[in-house]
Amino acid sequence: MMDPLKPGSTTKPEVSSAADPSTRRDFGQILLLVLVAICLVLPASMEIAGWGKPVSENRTLAALPGWPVSLADYRTFPQRMTEFVNDHFGFRNQLARWNSALRLKLGTSSSPSVAIGRDGYLFYAYHPERLLEQHTGEDVYTPDELERWVKSVEAERDWLQQRGIAFYILVAPDKSTIYPELLPDYPRLRGTTTRLDQLVARLKTVEGLEFIDPRAALWRAKPEVRLYPRADSHWAPRGAFIAYKLLMERVVQTFPSAHAVTLDKYQSTIMPMKGDLAFLLGLYDDVIYSEEYLEWKGHSHLISTDQHPPQPDWGWPVKFMHTDLRDSPRAVVFGDSFTDYVLGPLFLYQTFRDPVYTHHGGTRLDHHMIEATGPDLVILELAERYLRP
Repeated sequence: MMDPLKPGSTTKPEVSSAADPSTRRDFGQILLLVLVAICLVLPASMEIAGWGKPVSENRTLAALPGWPVSLADYRTFPQRMTEFVNDHFGFRNQLARWNSALRLKLGTSSSPSVAIGRDGYLFYAYHPERLLEQHTGEDVYTPDELERWVKSVEAERDWLQQRGIAFYILVAPDKSTIYPELLPDYPRLRGTTTRLDQLVARLKTVEGLEFIDPRAALWRAKPEVRLYPRADSHWAPRGAFIAYKLLMERVVQTFPSAHAVTLDKYQSTIMPMKGDLAFLLGLYDDVIYSEEYLEWKGHSHLISTDQHPPQPDWGWPVKFMHTDLRDSPRAVVFGDSFTDYVLGPLFLYQTFRDPVYTHHGGTRLDHHMIEATGPDLVILELAERYLRP
C-alpha cells in the first residue's frame, strides 16, 4: 500500500469538512461587534436625521453646554453634559411615547400632573395647586385665609365703586368638580366642604359683591351636553356658555345695552381636538377625541386684537380688542386660561365695546391699567384651582 506522504505518491491527503473552530469564533466576535456598533450608532443617527417623532414636553430640554472657559464652568460641565445627554439620547422620544401610551392603556398616568379617569377622561392633578386635594376637601381655607381672601375682594370692590365701575366675579369650576363620578381614585366624601363651598357660604354675608358660581347650572346640563373635553382641563364651549349666560344675567341688570350673544349665532361642528392634559402625558398627537367646536357665524363684532408685552408694574401681557359695539359698555377682564382659550374669544369679546384682557393676579387687579382704559365694568374670572389662600 502506497504511503500518501512519500514522494511520488498520487493519493491526496484527507481534508476535514468541518470549519476551523478558531475561524467560527472570530466570525462570531466580528458579528457581535458589528451589532453592538449598530445599536450604539443607529439611535443617535436617526435622531440627527430627524426621524424620531418628537414628544411634547411642558419644559425646555437641556441645551448642549458650551466648552468650559472658567473654573466654575469646569465644575458644572459634567452635570450639564449629563442633563443634555439624558434629554437627547437616541430613541428617547419614542421610548417616552411608548411608555405613556402603554401606561394609559393600563389606566395609570405617566405624569404626576394628570390623573386617569373613566371613559377616557383625563383630569388635571398639578400638585403645587393641590387640585385633587381641593376636590376631596383635604385642602381648604383656614378661617384666617378665608377672611383674608374676602377682605381682598372687598377692597377691590370698594376701589372700583369709588370710580363708578361695576365688579363681577365668576368662578370656573374644575373638571373634577363637575365630573367627580369619572374620577374613581379621588372620591369626594359626602358632606365634604371645598374652598369654593367656603367662599360661597361666606360671601352670602357680603353686600354689594356680584359673585357667580355656575356649578348648579353645569350639573343640571351635564346629562345633555359635554361640558369639559375628555383630554383637556378647561371647559368646553357649552360649559363656558352656561357660565357666560349666568354672568350676563347679572350684567344686563346694570347695563341694559349689553346684549348677550345666543347660541344660534354659532355654527356647531364635531371635529378631532387635542388637549393640554394629553400634552402633559407626551401624547398630544396620539390622544385625540371628537369634540364640539363653535364658530361665530356671519359678521364678527371683533375687528382686531393688539397684545402689549408685560409692563414693569404688571407681569402679564395685556390684550386690547377693538369691536364695532359702540353702544355696549366697556369691560376689562382679568382671567386665566378658561377665559383666554374659550370664554373670551367665543363670547365676551363679541359682547362688549373694546374689551381688555389680562391674566389675574389672584384677587389683585391692575389699578393703573383700569384707570388708563376707563371701563364701565370689571370681570374677574377665577378658575377654581386659583382659589388660593
